[in-house]
Amino acid sequence: MKHQVTLLGSMVMMSFAIGCGAIDAAQGEEDVASAELAQLDPGDGIWRIYTINYDNSAEFGTILVFGSSAPTGFRANYEYWYVNASNLQYLGTEDLNISYTDGTGTPPSYSNSQQFTLPAVVTWAELAEDSSSGYLYDNGNVHLRIFKNSSGITGVKWLQSIPTGSTPANLSPSGTFTVGSGTVTPGSGQVTYFVSQAL
Repeated sequence: MKHQVTLLGSMVMMSFAIGCGAIDAAQGEEDVASAELAQLDPGDGIWRIYTINYDNSAEFGTILVFGSSAPTGFRANYEYWYVNASNLQYLGTEDLNISYTDGTGTPPSYSNSQQFTLPAVVTWAELAEDSSSGYLYDNGNVHLRIFKNSSGITGVKWLQSIPTGSTPANLSPSGTFTVGSGTVTPGSGQVTYFVSQAL
């Protein structure tokens, strides 16, 4: 979901003209293979809501994801991010806890201080070398790297390490993502795929 920080009212009413910006070149990354599919699983209903909180119970934000259909005011195959920018100081020090629920009809309304959209259907590219920039979070073989500046979130990167020869799948992140460090390196017999989008 170039991406624009916007107020909820204007975001729901306007027609978006959004492009996917790559932040990989600045991170010195290289991809060698790719597969296009959803970044985050839109679920079995009309929408899926991913709720993200820090381990200290402070709110990080909410991601509202639509699949092939969406109600009036939203776009199909897009993610709507609602981030509590006043709590971004916890990035890199507090773990993230993620849960999700599926639903139909009109989704709940949110009014967090930073709001942006990302395309949900994206290209998962095979990672040749990761970068240590941003704030890394790990949950088994799934990883999240968040980029920010003084104004708020500037980019989001998801990574998944899977057996060599397997096809990357859209993600349904849940549970605790612990604060990580350094780079993501696949284990023996694995390959890492990533999606990296800038605002």
